[in-house]
Amino acid sequence: MLTTVIFRRLLLSIPTILGVATLAFVLGHLAPGDPAIAAMGLDMDGYTTIEPGELERVRRELGLDKPMLVQYGLWLGKALQGDFGRSFVTTELVAEMIFYALPSTVFLLLTTMVVASIVGIALGIISAVNQGKTGDYIARMIAIIGVSTPTFWFALVLILLFSFAIPIFPMNGSVIDHGPIAMVLPTLAIALHPAALIARMMRSSMLEVLSQDMVRTATAKGLSRQRVLLVHALRNAINPVLTVIGFQLANLMGGAVAVEYIFSIPGLGSLLIESIYEKDLLVMQGAVLVVGVAFAVTNLLVDILYLVVDPRIRL
Repeated sequence: MLTTVIFRRLLLSIPTILGVATLAFVLGHLAPGDPAIAAMGLDMDGYTTIEPGELERVRRELGLDKPMLVQYGLWLGKALQGDFGRSFVTTELVAEMIFYALPSTVFLLLTTMVVASIVGIALGIISAVNQGKTGDYIARMIAIIGVSTPTFWFALVLILLFSFAIPIFPMNGSVIDHGPIAMVLPTLAIALHPAALIARMMRSSMLEVLSQDMVRTATAKGLSRQRVLLVHALRNAINPVLTVIGFQLANLMGGAVAVEYIFSIPGLGSLLIESIYEKDLLVMQGAVLVVGVAFAVTNLLVDILYLVVDPRIRL
């Protein structure tokens, strides 16, 4: 039964990945600017200095003179084989550029998710246990602020406070230059929003479990409050939270794109933004495709994890 459900989820993920590939291709061509001009090392102001016929020759060499559907078919066929072509600007292999940028992004996202999960679960438990009390109001206020605050704005506030006003952490988020301490501010900037969502789900789920008879029975048997909360209540309340954590891990990439650029982290987000500025078409399309596939795969893994954790969902 489980194998059938997983196979069905895999089949459903194929149209999603194809849709992401199509969107990446279309967005690349809709972005302002001309890739051929960028490949010649010129900006749009330098268009008038190009000799007659030179621009058409470059477009022919890059394959940009072909019909859009032909370009899409050729690009998709190579992309499915892991070949994203070469950068129009640097002539480097796009796959290698993504490969070297990916570890920084993965490390940032995993670190952020660990911090967000710990803080969010702790806040949710504190809020549920102290329902209607000061601890509940403080935890809920933090959650509201976290949900309402844009990631990029919070990142700038952290830089102003802890890199300029109180110079504790470096403004540059490169681990190579400053060590692990460089990841503190980027991690906090991205973790605020998912931590708030996890806290709200944890509170709701925990309150529901705490009202059940099994918790009252465990308390009546004389078990310690800590054991009742962590062993009986938390184990039954954690399932919906796992789903939120999984989906937030996929959604974190949106915040990581802006934060990586703000903190000058050489990750996939910075690569994507730079490729947009430079109109580096293949790099842009490759980066968007990798982000989209990572999102789809993460959601698929969350579905499978939820099926394993809660067998009732299989029905």
